[in-house]
Amino acid sequence: SADSGPLLPAMLPVTAPAPLAAPRLFYVSLVLCAVMARPIAAFDGFQLQLEERWPAMAGRAALAADVSPACNEGIKKYLLCKVVSGVFSVCANDQLLNSSESLRFALGCTGMDLEECKRQCIRDAETLTNESINSPCTADFQAMQGFGAQLDIFTMGQFSAEGVPQASLLPLPNIKNMGGATLIKYGEPSHCAEIPSAEYCVIQGTLAQGAQAFSFALGNCLPKVCSEDELRSILETTVPQGLNALVQCDLVRPLGAAEGASKSIQNLLGWGGIPVYYPNNIKFTVGAALTLSLVLVLAALMTAGTWLEWRRESKSRRLEALRDVQANASGVYGAGMEAAVPLTLEINQQDLPPPSALEGFVNHWSLLRNCRSFMRVRTGDKNPFAVIDFLKTFSMGQVILGHSYFYIMSSAGFANMEQFNPPNGLLGQFWFQAIPGCFYGVDSFFVISGFLCAIGLDTKLFNDARNRTPTGFSVKYLQFVVFRWLRLIPTEMFCIALSTTLLPYLGTGVLWNMDRSDGTRCYEANGSAGCGQYWWTNLLFIQDADKYMGKCYGHTWYLANDFQLYMTAPFFGIVYSISRKAGWIFIGLGMLAGVLIPVILTAQNDWVPEIIAGSSKGFDTKFYMKPWCRCPAFFIGIALGWAWPSVLERYKGRHQTCMGRLNSYLWAILGFGLCGLSTFGRMAFFQCTLTDCFSTATTPVSKFWQYVWVAFSIPGWCLGVSIILVLCSQNRFIPLLQNIFTMSLWQPIAKLSYSAYLIHTSILVINFCQLNDPIEYSPSRMFFNFVAFVVTSLFAAFWIYMFVEKPVANLQMKLLGGGGE
Repeated sequence: SADSGPLLPAMLPVTAPAPLAAPRLFYVSLVLCAVMARPIAAFDGFQLQLEERWPAMAGRAALAADVSPACNEGIKKYLLCKVVSGVFSVCANDQLLNSSESLRFALGCTGMDLEECKRQCIRDAETLTNESINSPCTADFQAMQGFGAQLDIFTMGQFSAEGVPQASLLPLPNIKNMGGATLIKYGEPSHCAEIPSAEYCVIQGTLAQGAQAFSFALGNCLPKVCSEDELRSILETTVPQGLNALVQCDLVRPLGAAEGASKSIQNLLGWGGIPVYYPNNIKFTVGAALTLSLVLVLAALMTAGTWLEWRRESKSRRLEALRDVQANASGVYGAGMEAAVPLTLEINQQDLPPPSALEGFVNHWSLLRNCRSFMRVRTGDKNPFAVIDFLKTFSMGQVILGHSYFYIMSSAGFANMEQFNPPNGLLGQFWFQAIPGCFYGVDSFFVISGFLCAIGLDTKLFNDARNRTPTGFSVKYLQFVVFRWLRLIPTEMFCIALSTTLLPYLGTGVLWNMDRSDGTRCYEANGSAGCGQYWWTNLLFIQDADKYMGKCYGHTWYLANDFQLYMTAPFFGIVYSISRKAGWIFIGLGMLAGVLIPVILTAQNDWVPEIIAGSSKGFDTKFYMKPWCRCPAFFIGIALGWAWPSVLERYKGRHQTCMGRLNSYLWAILGFGLCGLSTFGRMAFFQCTLTDCFSTATTPVSKFWQYVWVAFSIPGWCLGVSIILVLCSQNRFIPLLQNIFTMSLWQPIAKLSYSAYLIHTSILVINFCQLNDPIEYSPSRMFFNFVAFVVTSLFAAFWIYMFVEKPVANLQMKLLGGGGE
């Protein structure tokens, strides 16, 4: 029966029925199927040789090697449980047997009294099942059936080479995604663990039936008398060819035995109210020990630094109070204890000595110092580009929002993936384009990076003629690269260590602890699966190379792009410092290359140039994550950094005329329009079926507009962001939005953007991988998830900032003169 749990029978192929030796048994099976509301073909998935196949299937586990008699008997009882209970519910039901003459006819007891009809029904059923049926199966086995994943069966008709009709039974998939059909049902693992005689196991793998193939993961509540090895042996013996299955048990355990009322419920229903837990069987590794030791050392440094600074400040305040008392007393006796002369002597004896080298070192981790720095805001002329803090915060939110959708698919999965299918699903709707449009968040970061880099190089480095000489440039370039490396690497490697070695111990649940068929676990969807082997690629910023793409912390491809583009900035800067005209020509050629290269690659690879529609042919990895395709954003930032002091800064200040105000507002509208067009223009790629949208031959966007889109969508977004940045810095943006975008509130949050970017994927999988079912999409659920993800990511980022990012910046400022604020 398909209802007898997804362990074995429902996956067996069905061939054409053989002649029936006992027609009445076929009628009995019809009655049982009708009563149990199941298709006849799904009634245990046998070849409908009922008299022979029931006993054969019941004992089939004995064919497996190394299966104990107790396990064999337990599996037999488990497989026949619903059948036995169903037969008993029919044959022992007075009301059912008296309600219909057609039912009596089917059972062959027309004209018999009720008791004789019952006995006739049970005799036929016992012949059918080769089991004695005097009562339903025990409560614990009925509970096992109820708490395992319930299978729905899909029957496929096909013809053999000789034209003979054949039927194939497949479990009905419940998830349809871009990778194909999937069946994921975990049942009720916690209730299964409350059955003393049961254990919860998950069977997963790939099912191939003819041309059809799909993956599955099914939770089973099975007799505890069978070990995991015995179940695996049964699977290997029983399942047909084409089914690659793995079995994993011991995913959930009870916390003690049922007592009191729970014990009474357990005796009646087979399960009781027992708390359960999900054992984490991950071994504590050397890497985990080293990372934990590092965290403890950093915590000790933070504690020591904070305490020493607090003690020093306390002494300083006490001495300052004593000095105030001395000044007020003017050395006069009798003015009170506060004015006594001995206090003057105490002051002279307790001047604070300078901090020791050790105290100065641990002070870099002081929470008092670093929290004050974190909360310190710059106003007015001290922060001329205040809008950048808002843009960094907004871009960080975009990244988290976009990933909150896409990381679901590599972890828990969407239960209703069809909701996204174009043209009528979410991908075809105007408002939803804001989600794939979140990928522009990294382009905003590129613009900001290029802008600040260009201004810094022009005003602080190349304004000195000595730095424009070959020797001076070489020295400063090396310093420039080292400072950038030190700014990025310590925090990145710390987050990689946390996510790779300690994250596995932070979660629980079936999905969290389950080994997937590809050898990974769900939480490794954060990108940490290959970090044990490929961490060094991040150290060298080559994780965006084809060979190492996605191997370790895949979302940090942006850092590799940023570092590589950052290393080009001094070459543009020195050309610009020597000749303004040559500099503009140089940067213009760079932007031209950044526009033409994507068009050429799109034509060569036959891409649909959209991040989702083109992903099947590698557009996401060979375009989206490559510096030569993302360089226009960085180069636009450099150009903006050059234009600001030479042209744009002179217009700083509120408008003096109505025409000036109108001009600024029109520019603001243009900026929003460019960002909106780059975001919502992608809707044109999804006015088609999903299959058509993925092919350049059938996409509704013509070749010409495909090339226009891939060439100018990213520059269009970046120009829109640049216009907003300039207008806000000039204090000429739309008034209300100007005040919001330049609020000092954004400054502390923006300081956390780098750490939040690094750690947010681990925050996502901590949530997704502790669910026991695929996620059902709804707008409200995704909204509240997003808010929770942002808040949690910022909380985690705050402590990473305090543990690593800020102390390292303090040390860099102290030792090398760079970093700091």
